Amino acid sequence: MANKSSQFSSEGEVAIDLESLGLSDLAYLRKAVVDGVSGFSIHAANGVAIGFAPGETTALAAIMTNGMELVQLH
Repeated sequence: MANKSSQFSSEGEVAIDLESLGLSDLAYLRKAVVDGVSGFSIHAANGVAIGFAPGETTALAAIMTNGMELVQLH
């Protein structure tokens, strides 16, 4: 991946525009510490951090308020 855009490509594959597939509506959470505060960073499907919340409930509310759906990563 050459940049942090919404395109994904693997070796030998054609680039896929994640937003055109509807993945701009998906988000996931990661535990994080920002400015000494523990909480959850909110990431778009392409991995870009788009927000931070001090609690999981607040993070989930932010995702839903912005019309996104939470996905679980394994």
